[in-house]
Amino acid sequence: MASARTPRVLPPGMAHARRSALLMLVGLVAASTPLPYTAVAILPLAWSGVESVRAMRAMSRGGAPTRGIAWSALGLVMVCVLAVMVALPYVVYGPAKKLQDCTKGANTAVAVADCKSHFYGGFESFLGGLPGASR
Repeated sequence: MASARTPRVLPPGMAHARRSALLMLVGLVAASTPLPYTAVAILPLAWSGVESVRAMRAMSRGGAPTRGIAWSALGLVMVCVLAVMVALPYVVYGPAKKLQDCTKGANTAVAVADCKSHFYGGFESFLGGLPGASR
């Protein structure tokens, strides 16, 4: 016997909020890839930010509760932080890529510590990998 249940209608902006959360998850997974491929994460994160803004606009126009708007705003902040974390290694791509390659090839904890000591060895070792920083 078929039930006479009416379909549930989503509150305004909820579809955008769900899409934003899914895209943020895709961006998080893409951000865990090795360095040259992390740039792929920027696309779903940017799209997630747009969907978050759309969700907040639709929720505010549709009279949704304030907590829904607050959760969407928190999601937007998280997307922005993750996007900055993905983009930051590209500012210092040379040293960051060298550290990744060094630690990837290190077989022991001592070798990993040596790689990190060269990377975190001070401002001079950091600037040594940047173009135009040689003396």
